[in-house]
Amino acid sequence: MISVITLTYKRKHLLEEAIQSFLMQDIDGCEMIVINDCKETEYRYENQKNVRILNISERFPSVFDKLMYGFSVAKNDYLYRLDDDDLLYQNSLEEAIKEIQQNKGYDIYRSKKHHYFLNNQYQGRNGNVNNGNIYTKNYIQSITENPPKQFGEDYWMTFANNANIYEYDYDTMIYRWGMQTYHISGLGDISQEKMYNLVDNHKLDTIGVYKLNPHFDKNYYKEINDANK
Repeated sequence: MISVITLTYKRKHLLEEAIQSFLMQDIDGCEMIVINDCKETEYRYENQKNVRILNISERFPSVFDKLMYGFSVAKNDYLYRLDDDDLLYQNSLEEAIKEIQQNKGYDIYRSKKHHYFLNNQYQGRNGNVNNGNIYTKNYIQSITENPPKQFGEDYWMTFANNANIYEYDYDTMIYRWGMQTYHISGLGDISQEKMYNLVDNHKLDTIGVYKLNPHFDKNYYKEINDANK
């Protein structure tokens, strides 16, 4: 029912955790699509349990174009954006499906807040533009005119097109910041060329062929649950 779209670029150590958070959902009818457009890096994942790794040889003109490509190849009608540095919280897809089925007819479904980690330390519940946004395919196909080509595609997609939005209380996403890596939203309103140059020059870049090993570096779910007892 839900396709999780994950964009990645030279961040294998984070991507493996994002994939693990999808595998732990253990729910039928959902898929994860990973879009990698670094021509110097190839990711492989042998256990293709509803996970598709798409290694693209040409870099997309923008983050928006890369995301739209991911949406276009998705099998399902509901499209969850999960960046490679973020994670799905436990039972997230199951809870999202319940909300969709009980509240039909909206363009976007999203949690009111998310669980926030700073340098992999839990900070509590917070919220911003992306709280685990789920877009319908029909809505995405209707907003093709005058899209942003660099900064702010997430805000534009969610709030600039008069979408009919439904928000619910279950926090489906773990939003992570810091961890000595780049964050696109933290680079500011700069040109696409400058953004790509900053990312390419980051010292944690990885190149080569990698066999992915999905795992968690820590028990995120337990840490959240213990803090919210």
